[in-house]
Amino acid sequence: MPTITRDANLCAKCGICVLTCPASVYVQETRDSVPEAANIESCVSCGHCVAVCPKDAITHSEFPREKVTPINREILPSHEGALEFIRTRRSIRAFKDQPVARHLIEGIIEAARCAPSSQNAQSTEFIVVQDREMLESIVQATGSVFTKILAQLHNPVMRQIISIMVRRQAGVAIGDIITTLEHAIAEIREGRDIVLHNAPVLVLFHAIDRGFNIDTNAQLAIQNAALMAHAQGLGGFYTGYLMQACERDRTIPQLVKLPENHKIYGGLAVGYPRFQYRKWPERKPPQIRWL
Repeated sequence: MPTITRDANLCAKCGICVLTCPASVYVQETRDSVPEAANIESCVSCGHCVAVCPKDAITHSEFPREKVTPINREILPSHEGALEFIRTRRSIRAFKDQPVARHLIEGIIEAARCAPSSQNAQSTEFIVVQDREMLESIVQATGSVFTKILAQLHNPVMRQIISIMVRRQAGVAIGDIITTLEHAIAEIREGRDIVLHNAPVLVLFHAIDRGFNIDTNAQLAIQNAALMAHAQGLGGFYTGYLMQACERDRTIPQLVKLPENHKIYGGLAVGYPRFQYRKWPERKPPQIRWL
């Protein structure tokens, strides 16, 4: 449990800490009284109170002064700049044969680390794969898992069971799944990497295989990571084929020495884009219901 203190001489009694705390740690008896940290046991150490206090009156044991950085608003993007940046991020699957410097990968993970998480759990952990032989083994392992799944789908009994499960989960026709698997297996056997597309870096996002919104935490981290890759002149894509293999088989988790009680929740293949995109195509208009 953290320690929270307040300098009553500095406190403006504004009550902002009370209004912004997501765990209702602070209580202000009257408008003119100093808020008190009455429910410290509920604190999730999100840092809201320290970050928002206009008088720097709050001291939190998890956030000593050296761990709190003033916001540099001069370098924040404008609305137009932020939207243009987001619009120009694309899923890149054609990479240069060029290694990615360690500090750039660390920048991607730093952005992922700053993603919001349920109850401030910060549950997502990372595995970075750069070894070319390991990357190739992951591609081949994906093909092997797909081959096993395809064999199950050709078994009439298993096909019926899987067909019912798939329809319930996603409404996808089993025939389409078979076609996709057959195509992927054929491509891998022909030596074409459709799993990682010869990306020089694979970042795996993993966490303990239980808990509240653990999967969602990882997906938020992946989006941050993808945007940071774009900001650094890199590109990447969400490794869908790889995730399908990890969902159904332990081969790849064992290959990357994933902790026994952990699960891979997402993967981002990263590298330098081979080509430069000069335009961004319009997307479908949003479907909105205003209530």
